[in-house]
Amino acid sequence: MKRRDVLKLGLLAGAAAAVPAERLTGAFAQRAVAAGPPVQLFDTPLVVPPVLKPKYSIAGTDYYDVTIKPAVQEILPGLRTPIWGYDGIFPGPTIKTRRNRPIVVRQRNKLPGESAVHLHGANVPSSSDGLPGDEIAPGKDRFYLYPNRQQATTLWYHDHVHHHEAFNTYQGLTGLYLITDPAEDKLGLPSGKYDVPLVIQDRSFNADGTFRIPDPGAGEFFGEVAVVNGKPHPFLQVEQRRYRFRLLNGSSLDTLHELTLGSGDGFHVIGTDGGLLPAPVPVTKLPLAPSERAEVVIDFSRYPVGSHVVLNSSIFGAPMQIMRFDVRKATGPNHRLPSKLVPIQRLKESQAKVRRDFQLNLDKARGEMVINGKTFDPDRIDIKPKLGATEVWTIFNAETPDLPIPHVFHTHLVRFQILDRNGVPPAPFESGWKDSVTVMPGEKVRIIMRFGDFPGRFLYHCHLLGHADAGMMATMLVTP
Repeated sequence: MKRRDVLKLGLLAGAAAAVPAERLTGAFAQRAVAAGPPVQLFDTPLVVPPVLKPKYSIAGTDYYDVTIKPAVQEILPGLRTPIWGYDGIFPGPTIKTRRNRPIVVRQRNKLPGESAVHLHGANVPSSSDGLPGDEIAPGKDRFYLYPNRQQATTLWYHDHVHHHEAFNTYQGLTGLYLITDPAEDKLGLPSGKYDVPLVIQDRSFNADGTFRIPDPGAGEFFGEVAVVNGKPHPFLQVEQRRYRFRLLNGSSLDTLHELTLGSGDGFHVIGTDGGLLPAPVPVTKLPLAPSERAEVVIDFSRYPVGSHVVLNSSIFGAPMQIMRFDVRKATGPNHRLPSKLVPIQRLKESQAKVRRDFQLNLDKARGEMVINGKTFDPDRIDIKPKLGATEVWTIFNAETPDLPIPHVFHTHLVRFQILDRNGVPPAPFESGWKDSVTVMPGEKVRIIMRFGDFPGRFLYHCHLLGHADAGMMATMLVTP
């Protein structure tokens, strides 16, 4: 990619935020008709990504083999879309594992350029984190060790080549990674076919079905087609009972969703980025920024057979219909949602010996995204946290009113808890363990974390991937 393409991706959110909602909605509606081939809503059944099986297991460790390669896939009905995929599918295969059971994944790169795999939200050694300098050259491979010493949670893996991350993930390089544990098993949450992953992404298409990156210069700020598990605006037949949905906003661009049910009914959030909450949280709308995960339970027993329930979103004020649930008669019991889930140990500010401040903004003079005035340099160490230490970070979005750009702050290695937003405690649905947090223009968000289990180099950055590609990333060296 050329530098101007990197900056185009990086500035998508800024362009969108600077446009009044009514103008943005109008542009969005026009694009839905004019851009690319027409897409019929709710015409394609949802497909659940396949679960990858280990090649073999030795001494309690599972070994997987994945090939990163170009392929062609039918996303829009009747058209063939070139993609880059893990094992040649979009999204890639799901890896399921257990807490404290280590796995090793061999990633073989058959792409025309470099690749690097990052397991987002995972506590892993630095050598397996997908850092700059650890790229996989074309025709080569790399082994990634994942110890899985963390609670049950929904993670995901994606490409992490600097300056190419937004483009590579847009081409399809994403996949789910699920950890289960005994504490989750005891809760009796919906399982099997009633536990459904939803990888929500957005895409624009050319007339021939190929992917097209939105052009902010033409009033385009995100893809007009909602693609869920690789299918456009799909439908899912559900029974009159509770379902668990594992939501991932896997957008490569700047698609800050606000999810609602078209019926106006509420649902329950049971988990966030880092795992289950202490108790289900009832909501009627759920913000979900790129890279964030949320586990929700929707009870379809309230709807008559033959009902249709649409999962809607609002993106910068523009409406999008994500997918539709078609209600069929239940074939089994509708187990109650437990009133308590898993306890969370709250980190205390009094334990924090170090406090750090981070300012995120666009440097207009240089056309680069910066953290504390600095653009990313892979050879520079920005901070040195101590292994085992507790720290409080204040994240300030310093964007100006003339270009009010949002940011999504993400930490590698370490998960955190949100202390407050502009002095106000977080909403209950985001009070659990997190690894990504939205910071709106002018907002200050304070987070607290404890560093373990691994020393070494790790990243922190904006997870609007164009922003990271345009420089909004930094390196921390966790020291023993």
